[in-house]
Amino acid sequence: MLATQTILDRSYYDPNGASTTWYKIQFWDSVNSVASDYSDAFQADTFRGYATVEDIRNMTNITSSDLTDTEVCNLITYAGVMLNADMQIYEEEEEVEYISNTKSNEIDGSNTVFYTKHYPLGDLNDDFKVDTDDVKVYQYEDDGTRTELTVSAITTADDGKITLSTAPAASIVTLTLTYKWAQRSVYTPSPLIKQAVISLVGFLAYRKINIGKAPHWRMGSTQIWRDIGAQDKYYQDYNRILTRLNDRLVMDFIESEDIM
Repeated sequence: MLATQTILDRSYYDPNGASTTWYKIQFWDSVNSVASDYSDAFQADTFRGYATVEDIRNMTNITSSDLTDTEVCNLITYAGVMLNADMQIYEEEEEVEYISNTKSNEIDGSNTVFYTKHYPLGDLNDDFKVDTDDVKVYQYEDDGTRTELTVSAITTADDGKITLSTAPAASIVTLTLTYKWAQRSVYTPSPLIKQAVISLVGFLAYRKINIGKAPHWRMGSTQIWRDIGAQDKYYQDYNRILTRLNDRLVMDFIESEDIM
């Protein structure tokens, strides 16, 4: 048996799992002390996020007694979506134009390689990876007909380079790109991205743990004070890291200063 958990906890995080791991589930009736048959074997999905449960446990004081692995996974996902919104910029139907000699973006009926004006490319659909689903390409014809083209590869995400499965015809009036971009690499996440998520999960976790609890409890002459300032500290850390993520000049200055 790998693990047991309450039926109210509807997902399970296996730190030792792999893409080739298969599972079976058995339900236990504690009232009648009866176990169900095992379910058919199934293959679980791979958890994706900018940080792992182990990262959170190693970098904070949050234990399994505070939050289960599943609860931490949910917070990692939520924090990742929040961070994406805070650090990425949305470009809707940016018109494809000449950028440079190496980024000509020529629409000639044979060219399939195009570049975004802004980069590194970001995570458009919030699945914490940058792939062909994160850039939408549309072509417009003379009569205004819009057709979505298929992106076959994100050739170089950090340079905004994409490849289409077929070349737009030379007669196409306009080609547009819809995508998100960030100041730092999301394709190969910057270490600051992981740090930001860990801090944000720390804030969300301690808010969840402490909400509704009084900071001061007294019985007779005995007084107990609960330190609930951790959530504020983690949120301050998150905003500090976010500033470095979003302001390249400030970040480069700080990193240079740290080296010295």
